[in-house]
Amino acid sequence: MANDAMSSEFDAERSRSDSRRTHREYFAGYREDDWRKSAQSSPVPESQEQSWFARKWAQYRPVGWLEWLKYSVLALLIGLMIAVSFLKPIDKSGESQIDSALMRAAIGFGIARTLNGVISVAQGTEVAVQPAGVGVNFAPGEILDPINDLVERFSLVMLVATGSLAMQKVLMEISSWQGISFILAGVGIFWLLTRWRNGNSSGLATFASRALLFMLLVRFLIPLGAIASDWVYQQFLQQRFEVSSQQLASASDKIREISRRQAEPPEAESIRQKARNFYKSMTHKFDFEGMLEEYKGAAENVSEHAVNLIVVFVMQTILFPLIFLFVIYRLFRSILLPAPR
Repeated sequence: MANDAMSSEFDAERSRSDSRRTHREYFAGYREDDWRKSAQSSPVPESQEQSWFARKWAQYRPVGWLEWLKYSVLALLIGLMIAVSFLKPIDKSGESQIDSALMRAAIGFGIARTLNGVISVAQGTEVAVQPAGVGVNFAPGEILDPINDLVERFSLVMLVATGSLAMQKVLMEISSWQGISFILAGVGIFWLLTRWRNGNSSGLATFASRALLFMLLVRFLIPLGAIASDWVYQQFLQQRFEVSSQQLASASDKIREISRRQAEPPEAESIRQKARNFYKSMTHKFDFEGMLEEYKGAAENVSEHAVNLIVVFVMQTILFPLIFLFVIYRLFRSILLPAPR
């Protein structure tokens, strides 16, 4: 009996000990969980945290070293563009190229108008032929009428090219205005700050990117387009322009000389000279056919080289500026507004 009583008392004590240990573990775990939650929710004194600058850096800095490198390169490019905008090295080169192209266009327009006038005079010049005493008047210059139509259109193209280049010169002066450089600098800094803080995802960053794209186009499109267009001219069009201009000037002189010979007033003739000229008039058709052949040769020359000059100025003043506008726009857009992934 005594042994059974001691055994039951021992079992009861062990049971109470296990119960107390379970309660201690439970409350200890509860207190640990509660401490963790309170530690996460309760503020830590600012002296034990990171500094204000470190917290802002951690909040706004680009994520990852690749993003940081990309941001640094973009910041360097924006700074370089702002410096170029204020120092204006490309403006001087672009303005020089536009002045050269404007001079070439003026020369081409002058050649076209001179040629048009010479052909008009040739068309109005008549040749009097009197075979066997019968008077017949011819205007061999009328053979140039189709070429005159081409020259008039060539003159119109040169006028449009001259106007286009003059407009580019005015736009160059506007884009190089100092106020635009200050606006570009402000928009560039604003873009860097929004990209640093928000990346590319926010609406403010998209607005800043579009504003910077617009200002870059306003500031650099005309000078860069002028420089690129002049490079294309120097590489591919210069020889064509020089040869065609010389040939058109030569054709104009040739047509003027033929017209001058036809318009020479007859000298006073004696009876003997009249008899001699009567015989020559019987064979004057050969000289007339020679005039027609000269006019034909000059007309073929004019047609070929007028078309060459039309091609040169249409490409330099219309086609290539549009191509460069598209290329520069796509380049700036790909940098500032990358496609979403």
